Formats: sequence, structure tokens, C-alpha cells
Amino acid sequence: MCKYFCWRTRKGIKYKYCRLSKGEIEYEDCHDCKNKEYKQYKKQKSKKHKRTIATDIQNGVKESVWKRDGYKCIFCHKKVPMFNANAHFIPRSQGGLGIVENIFTACNKCHQEQDNGLETQKMEQEVEEYLKGKYENWNKENLVYKKYNF
Repeated sequence: MCKYFCWRTRKGIKYKYCRLSKGEIEYEDCHDCKNKEYKQYKKQKSKKHKRTIATDIQNGVKESVWKRDGYKCIFCHKKVPMFNANAHFIPRSQGGLGIVENIFTACNKCHQEQDNGLETQKMEQEVEEYLKGKYENWNKENLVYKKYNF
């Protein structure tokens, strides 16, 4: 489509208009025009917020967490597929980053219980101890998204 071509309306009737020649045109006039220039379409950028990107769990992170956790839920030790390596210790809603130090593997039942169950505090303590045991310099403060790094 030529970048000078557009539709206009006069008294409720649509007609073709050329912004270059500044007048009404027929389709053939536009099609055969020597001054035709085509519109350049820009590739859409991701419209995700920086915090959303930071708290997302990348597939590489999921895979390393899944391997680290022995391919099973850290609570009930049931074998689970890789997509179950998606539980945040610090929740995304609180700015928890999608990094290996903040992610653990949990089956659907245990993940639900850890998020919303009666044993949430006990399970969070278990996860904290588990992650501290896996990473020497593990620190809760390093797991939260910070807009400004000072």
C-alpha cells in the first residue's frame, strides 16, 4: 500500500485520495504512479514492564532448578516434569526475581499448599533452609526486584 494513499469521506461517500497529488484518484492512478512509496512497518517491541521481565522464569532457569532439585518436588519427593520448576520463594507479587536462588521445584499440590494452604509458614521455612543449603551466600534481599540499584 502506498504511503500517500488514504480513504476520505465527503457527504457520507468514501473516495480514494492521494496526499502527494492532493486530490481524488482512481485505483489505477495509484497503482501506476511513479512516485509510489510503500509504508515501512516497524517491528513491535515487547510491551512487558521491566519488573515483569525480571520476575519471569526463563526456560534455562527452570531446567537448572529442575536438575538441582533432582527432578522431583522438594516437599513430597514425587518426580515431576520440568514445568513444575516454577515456584517462587519470594512471590512475583512481592517482586521475587526469576533466578535460580529464588525458584524451587514443587508438584501442583505442594505448590498450591505452599502458596495458599494452612502449612504455608512451615513450608516457606523449609524452602528457605533448603535454598540456604544449596547456595553459600544466599540472601533474601538479593531475590527482590529493585527499580534503582542503590
